[in-house]
Amino acid sequence: MHYADKQLYAWSDHWARLSQSAATFGLALPAEAEVIQALKTLVTQSELAESTLKLSLLKGAADSHLFVYARPPLPSPESRCLRLDRDAPIFERSRLAGHKTHNYMEAMHRLELARADGYYDALRLDSLGRLAETTTANIFFILDERLCTPASDTGILPGVTRALLLRSAKLQAETGHYTLEDLEHADALFVTNATNGIRVMDSVEGLPGPSRVEFDPAHPVLETIRAVHAASRRGIRLR
Repeated sequence: MHYADKQLYAWSDHWARLSQSAATFGLALPAEAEVIQALKTLVTQSELAESTLKLSLLKGAADSHLFVYARPPLPSPESRCLRLDRDAPIFERSRLAGHKTHNYMEAMHRLELARADGYYDALRLDSLGRLAETTTANIFFILDERLCTPASDTGILPGVTRALLLRSAKLQAETGHYTLEDLEHADALFVTNATNGIRVMDSVEGLPGPSRVEFDPAHPVLETIRAVHAASRRGIRLR
């Protein structure tokens, strides 16, 4: 969760996603008001100005325990190029698919490999070869004047920024099953997550057709998308 300007952004979406996962796996959550108070205490005592706040719900021997902590945001590299990663497809039928868990090792390993070679992130497919997400973000692209993003059943983690854009009547974004060929014909591409918001990409490398596909980072629809994101972003005050 992104905390800045004394506000915690997209709290209701984060809480709803955590609550749904807790119910799925039979984990007990404290009352929402207690968690918000714990977050307020954390940012006040730590004198945080901007940070990523984390909630970790763990199952103990007899009960569940919720931990509240902060970490610095992941660095955002200058590169705006993604690399297609075929070596670690997402298993879309996993029982953990769609849930935010601590099983980060594979994703973080793929991210480190991509960034070591100068890329912003790794673009991942599901086990059926459909476009899914990056290791840290959801993807959107503009295809034939349509704003498209992979459907949840590709095994992605449905992010809160993704949900915000999908809710907007001004954008009329659609979800579906897309291929690498769709991406080769796309006009623009951007990725989203709660911490970095919207990051426009200028290219993807490693595709089976043209090895490098370039996009328009100044596509006119992107300005509308940024405006919708800025206007729709809501936070709760913690200090």
